[in-house]
Amino acid sequence: MGKLCALTTLMIAGAAGLAQAGADNVAFPKGYGDTFVRYHSIDKPSKKRGPTHRVFFINKNALAAIKAGKPLPSGTIIIREDWFVKTDGKKTAVKDGKGRYIKTKKKGVLVMEKRDGWGATYPPAMRNGNWEYASFKVDGSRRTKANIKRCFACHAWMKGADFVFSMGPLRKAAGK
Repeated sequence: MGKLCALTTLMIAGAAGLAQAGADNVAFPKGYGDTFVRYHSIDKPSKKRGPTHRVFFINKNALAAIKAGKPLPSGTIIIREDWFVKTDGKKTAVKDGKGRYIKTKKKGVLVMEKRDGWGATYPPAMRNGNWEYASFKVDGSRRTKANIKRCFACHAWMKGADFVFSMGPLRKAAGK
């Protein structure tokens, strides 16, 4: 009976480990530029950090769900690239002929991924459904000192849109 109990405990612990919280759950999606859909870009002014250009991507299965009028499914991955932009030397962005910031060099990549059970281990005040967040350097290595709690706090405001700020552009990209 002792062996059976120990085996059951290991199986439960192993299954629970699949749903544990943490940015380590999110892997850098290598080759996403070729396999994901670019659906949005914005210019983001910031006096503190300097102006940034952001480019957004989503995996094709998630975009197909939106096209079908369904919610974002488990397995959805949204990627945000942050880019440095050309400035005039005073942290003021230089714009192109269309009034958009001019990208120069990639700063980093942020990834939010949704998987069934991922939100269960967070306290309710911090939980963003089943989303998890991670920050990566340009080379795809993890930013181990990134303050992921900021992601949860900021995205909490978007509860009505499945915690996704760019739901409007996503629906537009899906033809909805």
